[in-house]
Amino acid sequence: MKQDKVFAKIHMRKLIYTLIFIISIFIVNICVCQAKIPIIRVGIFMNCNDVHLKSDKGFILKEEPSMNTLLTVEGNKEITVSVMSGDITVNNKTYPGIDKIRLTPNSGGLIKVRDKNYRGEIEIINNNSLLNIINIIEIEKYLYGVLKKEISPEWPEEVLKAQAIAARTFALSNIDKYADYGYDLCSTTNSQAYGGVNSEHQATNKAVNDTQGIIVAYEGEPINAVYHSDSGGYTENSEDVWGGYVPYLRSVQSEFELTVSPPNHQWSYVLTEEDILEKLAKNNYELKSVKDIVIGEKTDAGRVISVDLCDSNQQIITLKTNDFRLLVGPTMVRSSLFTIEKIGETIKIEENEGKDKNYNLEQLEQEIADKEKEMTVSSILSEERDFSIQELISLLKRSQEEKELKTPVKKENIEINQQVNISYNISGKGSGHGVGLSQWGAYGMAEQGYTYEEILKYYYQGIDLIKIY
Repeated sequence: MKQDKVFAKIHMRKLIYTLIFIISIFIVNICVCQAKIPIIRVGIFMNCNDVHLKSDKGFILKEEPSMNTLLTVEGNKEITVSVMSGDITVNNKTYPGIDKIRLTPNSGGLIKVRDKNYRGEIEIINNNSLLNIINIIEIEKYLYGVLKKEISPEWPEEVLKAQAIAARTFALSNIDKYADYGYDLCSTTNSQAYGGVNSEHQATNKAVNDTQGIIVAYEGEPINAVYHSDSGGYTENSEDVWGGYVPYLRSVQSEFELTVSPPNHQWSYVLTEEDILEKLAKNNYELKSVKDIVIGEKTDAGRVISVDLCDSNQQIITLKTNDFRLLVGPTMVRSSLFTIEKIGETIKIEENEGKDKNYNLEQLEQEIADKEKEMTVSSILSEERDFSIQELISLLKRSQEEKELKTPVKKENIEINQQVNISYNISGKGSGHGVGLSQWGAYGMAEQGYTYEEILKYYYQGIDLIKIY
């Protein structure tokens, strides 16, 4: 009997713990479900003189911040917004004192701006008589327009999910990046490439839906989930690219790219001295010539940290590798994992007095050969031995031929001009800054059966995945 009471207490305790656990999960889920999906502001077109807009279901045009209605447009009619005498003008009607207007489509319709359709709302800001166009949209719908611009929708589902989570986390952690300009993110790769509804795809939209609200976190906070196209074999430490240590952005070996053959895994680009001088001048660097480009320090992963450009007067301009890539062009120098080979050389030999100006290296080599021939005859005659009559006749004949040749020129007196253009062959591996997630590496991992969580935890060290809404 006593033993039955003990078992009953244990059973009751287990039941209580189970109920507490279920209630806890229920409360957490309620909290998660109650969290609102963040709204972000994406700068899609900047500094426009005018803009044409319409919606498939009509829209309401309001002034901000009062939100008073300025205009109601039915159906698929187009309006033109511009600035006249410093004031916003809609279809030639001026609205003095209003610097910001907002278009809200009817019944969840889309808004067409410059032949691209966008979800959410469109805000137009008068910025010193030029118009900035902002897309105000839920982050999940924003991600619809990002994923296909960043990776192929044909890739495996797990890599699409990993990209969706990374893109969501990146957006949240950089949400104030352009706050001074009136928006959170831009629509280029300076933030994340974004193309609105025209860039959506069923497969990438599904990856966004399947991972809704999931982000990458380090010690409970969303990380700066940077990513790049192809690591070239190793990702890079954050401090070796941008100068700041970030605990989850550590260099890791990444040979998964090799299994999926990225298009720019290996690349090369030839740059002439004239090309470099032109690019330097455009970026306000002063260098009269570029006689050498020398790679400075390298990281443990082999990436170039800095590059020295040297002229003939020993003047040197040192550039950080990212600055060098921006100078030359990031689509030319695709990563910081590269070598530089100098091609050609300038040979400057002063012209000798009285010599033909067209004197060239071939003549120089011939005269040196003649000189060597003369020395050979002399050395033969200096030999201490008896010569046959045939040998003496042969040497006599050879000597006569040599006299008919013009007087050889001493090598040290030959002075000519020979100019060869210099160029630099830059050869490298990978594409992008090399920090964080490698998209082609993630593709290779997914092809080998890794899940999105395993992919993200490989490229971002010490992180967790959490659901915030």
